Amino acid sequence: MAKTQPLSDRQTIRMDEYARPIVLSKKNTEIQAAVELQNRLQNKMAKNSERRRKLAHTMETTAQAKTQERIDFVEFANRHFVDMQTGVGWFVQFVVSTFGFFEVHKMRYSKEEYENVIYEAQTVFQSEKALVDIDPPCVVVGDLHGQYNDLINMFILLGRPPETVYVFTGDYVDRGMMSLECIMLLFTYKILYPEQIVLLRGNHEIARVNKKYGFYDECVQSIPRFGEEIWAMFQRCFNNLPISALIATKILCMHGGLSPSLITLDDLRNHPKPIRNPFRGIVNDMLWADPDPSVFEWKTSARGSGFIFGTNVIDDVCVRLDVELIIRAHQMCFDGYWVVSGKKLITIFSAPMYCNLYKNAGCVLKIDDNLCIQMVAFVPESSQVEQVIEDKNRVWDYSFDTID
Repeated sequence: MAKTQPLSDRQTIRMDEYARPIVLSKKNTEIQAAVELQNRLQNKMAKNSERRRKLAHTMETTAQAKTQERIDFVEFANRHFVDMQTGVGWFVQFVVSTFGFFEVHKMRYSKEEYENVIYEAQTVFQSEKALVDIDPPCVVVGDLHGQYNDLINMFILLGRPPETVYVFTGDYVDRGMMSLECIMLLFTYKILYPEQIVLLRGNHEIARVNKKYGFYDECVQSIPRFGEEIWAMFQRCFNNLPISALIATKILCMHGGLSPSLITLDDLRNHPKPIRNPFRGIVNDMLWADPDPSVFEWKTSARGSGFIFGTNVIDDVCVRLDVELIIRAHQMCFDGYWVVSGKKLITIFSAPMYCNLYKNAGCVLKIDDNLCIQMVAFVPESSQVEQVIEDKNRVWDYSFDTID
């Protein structure tokens, strides 16, 4: 077991479309390395766009049966222990076909199948408040960014709904090659098991963002003739996603961070939905904000939206809201997680080998009935799950002394 670096010396890069990379490091020479990584990311995105174009051309010019016609549902039901007689019918078949076929083909569904899933999911989201209350045990997941195979691996290793309850903190689309597969699988699970899976909104579940960073192009190229219409339906559904989740009244989850407008939890719980204009106020801040231990109070963010907030803000909010931990995503972390403010705030990032450019780990948090946390890291060099941290006390007392 090797000792980890002190948190103050650990490198964490914050990537965003509205700002150049910000490197939280004491070494100025690392800024140049971060810029080079950003350039590589842009080149990779350009190559991905060309791959999507070729994929669309292939799908338009070859006779390929729809996914529903290529799947032996009984075979996959037996393989994955799905009861085909539960009465949920088509949606169970959809989940099984999507889950079992991911390594072979990119999904190809009809316009009606997309419409049905989006409509049913939106109906479920409309019944939820902007703040969702949830009981442990559960697993909290950070950014996915279209890395569908990693999502499938996570379900295989940690359990699928409804056996395992999940809280996803947003950014399901953009960047990766399989955003449609990610969001369709998650929406279908939400329809089937609305109490066992929570899907929060991230800043990439905003139309002006995902139109620019991959999801729009994927819809248009993967769904000939109807791609733009389906993309617009997704945006209307995204407007109904909740903004935050509260686990056992003590752990507050969101995608981005805190807001100076957040005074009480009722400010979230009573916020009206759908949220068609998430560009100001508490919603904008909670989708875009970032912590920074070097900042005191609040500072305007270089991202162009939201704020940078200091550790004193974290402490004040925890006391005022009577919560003991804040879990958020929104930043790529090489270790899969980043801890600030005396372990009162954790950032998690759940997309290992991000965009096939970084050798970062992915991380999720398993929270048990007693609010004990187990960090599970998905390490790029191995397909196995590495059990990184397991604390037997309380969530605010966990230790980060060793990592394999």
